[in-house]
Amino acid sequence: MKSLLILGHGQLGLMMAAEAARLGLVVDRLDMQTGELLCGTTAQRLKVDAAALIADYDVITAEIEHLPHSEWLDRIYASDKWANRLAFELLPNRYSQKTLLDQLQVPTAPWCVLESRADVAKAHQQLGEALIVKSTTGGYDGKGQWRVSPDNGEQLPEAMFGQLIAEQKIPFQREVSVIGARDVSGHSYFLPMAENIHREGILRYSLANVAVDDVLQQQAEAALGNILDHLDFVGIMAMECFVTEQGLLVNELAPRVHNTGHWTQMGAVTNQFAMQVLPLVGLPLPQSQNCKPTLMLNLIGCEFSPACISLPCVSYHWYGKEVRPGRKLGHINIDASCSAALKKAVTVLSPHLDAEHQDLLAEAVELHRQRSAA
Repeated sequence: MKSLLILGHGQLGLMMAAEAARLGLVVDRLDMQTGELLCGTTAQRLKVDAAALIADYDVITAEIEHLPHSEWLDRIYASDKWANRLAFELLPNRYSQKTLLDQLQVPTAPWCVLESRADVAKAHQQLGEALIVKSTTGGYDGKGQWRVSPDNGEQLPEAMFGQLIAEQKIPFQREVSVIGARDVSGHSYFLPMAENIHREGILRYSLANVAVDDVLQQQAEAALGNILDHLDFVGIMAMECFVTEQGLLVNELAPRVHNTGHWTQMGAVTNQFAMQVLPLVGLPLPQSQNCKPTLMLNLIGCEFSPACISLPCVSYHWYGKEVRPGRKLGHINIDASCSAALKKAVTVLSPHLDAEHQDLLAEAVELHRQRSAA
């Protein structure tokens, strides 16, 4: 059986390691800042050098796409053990990612590069008055993004020009995502679509596999399958999209397990973390599985709630991080297979959450009702 090293020691890598342990696989994690190795799901840290890491593992991947660089990390990236090199070269940069989408004729928001402040006016002429400006690298959960109109372009930092793209602001109906996985033989498997609700650029909750539009699902699978094949990708990729009157527009791609796929821990027999590990170590993906509707609620800037652990129809996940405002600290998966099950779970869960998360739960229940009735 192949051994796997994950670059990164956050919650995504930890959940991958936990799934691997369930299957008896060797999956360790690396703190890229200190160079320390964490074995499996343990907190034990070992100091190792890059040469030993490359020699000791069959496959190396990462839990994040925005990777730091150093002399010893670059040796890992240059190794033939490093999986999905092309994807990790292209997708973390919004310029090369959008270029790839255009090359593959995958619909995305019209865009252009901002090399100088004078290009902002040109972007308005080309794309319209309402622009979303994004840094080409870095930035997540709404960071590194600006809403720009002809009256407020001065907010863009001068030093960022040459590292910015402008997108036409899309009047979308809703935001959705699809998770796909591909194995070494080229077989791909796709999970049902999730609808995602963001506030201030941060995912608040996902409602997955509820009244999925078959046409949109097929369109998403065709687009993501095209991307996976072009990159000869092995493992999990997430594709976030806008639903418009003309169909799907791809917003962003992530070559890794993803927040919008956390629902699979309750709603799928083989969750996204197992679907990442399995193909990378040469094991088969599921041919099919019965997925159930699930609500995933992110826990942001709140305190740990022990009472949530034992509630019915609820699966509570806590990351063990220091509590800070706006920080993702955990998530809750809730059975949404029917309105009665969802309401029952929310009724027992809400008293143990703060007002903000209670409001989000109530909003999610109403969205579930609307989608189920449509």
